[in-house]
Amino acid sequence: MAPQRRSWKTVRARNIARCTAGLLRFATPGEVDELLGHLSDSRVRHATASHGMPNRVVIEALLRRGRTADLDLLIQHALLVGDPPSLLGRLLDLDDPEVNATLLTAESALAGIPRNLRRQLARQTSRRDGVTPVPLPASFRDDLFPLHGGALDHALLYAADPELAGSALRFLGAGADPHGAVWACLTLLDSGRAHEVRQLVDDARLPAFRWGPGESEPSVLAYAQAALQSGEGRERLRELSGRVRRPEFLQSVAEIADAGGCEPWQDAQPLVRTVVNRRHPCIPRVDWDAVCADQSPIPARAARFIVKRTDVPLALIRRVVAEYPELAVFISDPAPEVLRDLCGQGARPGADVLLKVVGNGFVAGTIDAAFVVETVPEEVLRTVADSLWLPGIRGTAQVRALLHRDGDIELSPPFLEETGHGRTRRLREPGVPNHWNPELAYGPEALKLFRDRPRVTADEVLAVAQPDELLAPNKGLPDPRVLRRLAEHIDRHIGGRPEAWLVALKLLEDGFVGTLPELFATAGAVTS
Repeated sequence: MAPQRRSWKTVRARNIARCTAGLLRFATPGEVDELLGHLSDSRVRHATASHGMPNRVVIEALLRRGRTADLDLLIQHALLVGDPPSLLGRLLDLDDPEVNATLLTAESALAGIPRNLRRQLARQTSRRDGVTPVPLPASFRDDLFPLHGGALDHALLYAADPELAGSALRFLGAGADPHGAVWACLTLLDSGRAHEVRQLVDDARLPAFRWGPGESEPSVLAYAQAALQSGEGRERLRELSGRVRRPEFLQSVAEIADAGGCEPWQDAQPLVRTVVNRRHPCIPRVDWDAVCADQSPIPARAARFIVKRTDVPLALIRRVVAEYPELAVFISDPAPEVLRDLCGQGARPGADVLLKVVGNGFVAGTIDAAFVVETVPEEVLRTVADSLWLPGIRGTAQVRALLHRDGDIELSPPFLEETGHGRTRRLREPGVPNHWNPELAYGPEALKLFRDRPRVTADEVLAVAQPDELLAPNKGLPDPRVLRRLAEHIDRHIGGRPEAWLVALKLLEDGFVGTLPELFATAGAVTS
């Protein structure tokens, strides 16, 4: 039975695409997986961000869907927005030739990609073992020619395919980057193309200048000549290839900790200052089997790198969290075992760490509310239930329902300035009128409500709120307690039922006589 109507006002979205994006902020990963197939491409593009921040639930659902049409959108988001930080790592973890080719050729259209990522993609070998060929699709390989002397051409010197590496080296000639030229020469020699290297030497088409710190290294031309003359010369070239810039494949805790870059006194003249790109820890390839077998102590620098990755074995994550529980906040998809381990450490992790791990688990869909209630200590559970972190607010609503803490609450004060994301992030600034204006946050009727009533509750605000101001804020900022109460209504009436979500979206688009909570109750009733 549909709920009894208490209002004759009409709720209708002025911008249904942006309101759809705002409503999907309150959806679980499973619900979004079901809903994406029913939404138009334009609405899906809008849904990747709402309430002033990217919606990781929608972005990762697009990744799981695996449609080629979504690829460009995801790559643009990974390279230009960079939020969520884990997105680039998840794209690389696919080890997919189409994804790799799109990333590699995105250089011309997007901001420059990091050099170590460019080298890794140009190498065209598996992210998992660094050896198995993962060649670019033929259509992309055709687009790489003719070469034009840009950064991509220098990256192709690292290609495992001797045809590509040789073409790049012949084109760049004596102007090639010495680091890449070393790798290209070795690739040609190892593939039985010594005659091509000899032709380059005879034509003086290899870098002929001394290089390295203080010009300490002989020219690439000299190394190539020695490699052609004897096996010892070829071994010297191979040894040099291990010291120059290269497609990274880290195999120990020391390499992850970048001991060479942080302890330069160990090598008087290193050719490479650092091997790990600090701008994005998800880029370097890692042999996780070798790292797991390495029982040396894990320094904090390596631990921070590990927890920010998306492809780490669970056993290693648990080992790191046992030693550095405060770093668990960086795990994008914490497993239930990680939360259980943290709770088993007593008061050591702290409520803030557990709160963020729970929130990340809600967003990733790896932890559910029932497990949280069962596992988290009671004193921390109260903190979780009162959380106002918007990305995980649907999970928070489910925890509140299980604890019987859901329901209407008084908004005292009318606006909170904290976001619930840590203890220092502030949502509003004193002296900025738009941040404290009920009309901009909820619509014109809310201003009258706050003026006329000494005490206002979340349900009273939702009863007068306009969907565009609440779901697609532009100038104002809805209070997170109101959004949390909205999440409770959504979870109660349409949670776990994609057909009810679609009815709610249709009512929002066409118009509904009643309030927003009544809209969700009606959508749930007619599909039950």
